[in-house]
Amino acid sequence: MRIGYLSTIYHTSHILKTKRVVIAEWRIFGTGMDIISSFQSGKIDLAYVGLTPAIMGIVNGLDIVCIAGGHVEGTVIAGKAENGEKFPKNLEGKTVGVPSKGSIHDVILRSFSARADFEIVNYSWAEMILDDFIEGKIDAVCGTPNLAVLAGKHGAKILGYPERLWPWNPSYGIVSRKKFIEENLEKITDFLIKHEWATNILRESRDFASTVLSEYLKNEIDSLTVREILDFSPKYCSSLPEEYVESTLSLAKTMVRLGYISRVPEPDELFNTEIISEIHPQREHYTRTP
Repeated sequence: MRIGYLSTIYHTSHILKTKRVVIAEWRIFGTGMDIISSFQSGKIDLAYVGLTPAIMGIVNGLDIVCIAGGHVEGTVIAGKAENGEKFPKNLEGKTVGVPSKGSIHDVILRSFSARADFEIVNYSWAEMILDDFIEGKIDAVCGTPNLAVLAGKHGAKILGYPERLWPWNPSYGIVSRKKFIEENLEKITDFLIKHEWATNILRESRDFASTVLSEYLKNEIDSLTVREILDFSPKYCSSLPEEYVESTLSLAKTMVRLGYISRVPEPDELFNTEIISEIHPQREHYTRTP
């Protein structure tokens, strides 16, 4: 199995990979849009990705579908906060760095562009956003809790909180090619069982997860900082509840308004909930955190 993944530290990919729970060909990408391009060229079978790039791929005919969740409310805005205004007016006049156009962070940020006058700069790698913030080239960052917490080490304050920007937004899900699912149902099911196991660790055993992930990062980020990242928006689960689906469709409507896609896809174009419903039949855990 060829799995695409991102550097985002609270994705289960890092635990499954470093603990060798899932033996696969792991391929890291800079953005979700890069992952969709790799799906298009047939180079990966399954991926961790924010759902806005997946929506763009599906609307354009890519034969992929979301088969599990992973995390919700993973977009945050942080930066210089000298004017005391409430969001989004606190972005007035600022230059905000955000991952590539079409990423979930980009779509959420641009959804507020009519309510405040700010400049948006897209980046191909999230790490470049932090570097430019530290160097004073941009005033604020929009991205994952990873980015916000690390920017906070360099004076950034929270300007837009995850739960207020877009409730229930699907910060990432597990997406796979439909044909691969049909031909490898047992393998997919086994992977999702392990993915659910890892979301439980991130949600319920964050001290342990922080140590594992810090070691995985070769201690470039200490375990206390990793714990801070995991705690920032601790809404980890593999299920696909109604709220997750509805939030995704609402994002799709915004993408139509922004000109990113031509139509809002049907729910069954975006989601196949059958496998994860068997694995996770109980109520979602996104809103039931310790």
